Amino acid sequence: MTLKSGRPLPKRYARSVNKETRKLVNKRYERRKQLKKERIRRSLRRVQQLFARWKREVGKWVLVTSVSIVILIIGLLLFSPLLEVREISVKRLNPRLDTEEVQQVLSSLFGKHMVFLQGSEIDELLRTNILDIYSVQIRKKYPSTLSVSIELDPLVAKLEIVDPNKPQAVEESDFSQTGALLTTEGEIFSPENDYITSKGTYVNTVVQEGNELPLIRIVDWGVRPMPNDSLVDIELLERMHSTEVALESQFNHSVSIRAIYLRAREFHFFADGLSYWFDMTSSLDEQLKRYRTFLQYIPREEVIQYIDLRLTDRVVYR
Repeated sequence: MTLKSGRPLPKRYARSVNKETRKLVNKRYERRKQLKKERIRRSLRRVQQLFARWKREVGKWVLVTSVSIVILIIGLLLFSPLLEVREISVKRLNPRLDTEEVQQVLSSLFGKHMVFLQGSEIDELLRTNILDIYSVQIRKKYPSTLSVSIELDPLVAKLEIVDPNKPQAVEESDFSQTGALLTTEGEIFSPENDYITSKGTYVNTVVQEGNELPLIRIVDWGVRPMPNDSLVDIELLERMHSTEVALESQFNHSVSIRAIYLRAREFHFFADGLSYWFDMTSSLDEQLKRYRTFLQYIPREEVIQYIDLRLTDRVVYR
């Protein structure tokens, strides 16, 4: 059967489309578009609701898994022997540090848990047993290694320890040769490698060439000091340094010899051919004030041996 080609309706059958009919048709087409959009929106809402339910379920499982992992990690940290200290590495920043001594001091830390081991505990342990520690750096290298870096107090002076039981007159001409101080009696028997640190600790060590340090004589001591003993108070060392700086900056004196009298808590300087006596009883400002007053009335040429600035009401000289 063959279809005939389409032809327009005859005029007598064709009806004109009025405004109301056109409006009704447009409204019907518009409603179809709205229904189509509504179907799409409903589909999107169903997808969003499905995704929200899936997200809640996944969130629950993620939360449960995370809590389980955290509990597992905490359990490992608390009870696992893998995190116990089994190795201690000591980094020596100063050649005079005895690493074997440090290892022996820290031996009590073996078997302790890395997590609960506090740096302050290690620092206190080291400072209690090793006096001349300046700083300590501690690093934990998990699972079982402690790395300890120790810097010792810097050396501030070389020592000559005088034996008070062997009196020996010291002449003025001996100063430049022996480093003796005026009116000092005794025999120098200190080894060449005796030094004192910034905290007053006596150490016996070898110093590299070129590291020149000032010389201090130790006089009037009660018991022969041993290496690593706390020999001189920090306060006395600081006062001594401040006094030397003041003599050089305010009076243009060049200090060549220094001596500390331990039991008397005083110190002497030999500078420009004279000995200057100071102590810890009065302040440095008071003693320097007495020295200024002394210079106003006594010519330098009249002093041949020493100036004693220790007394509060007078200056004694010879």
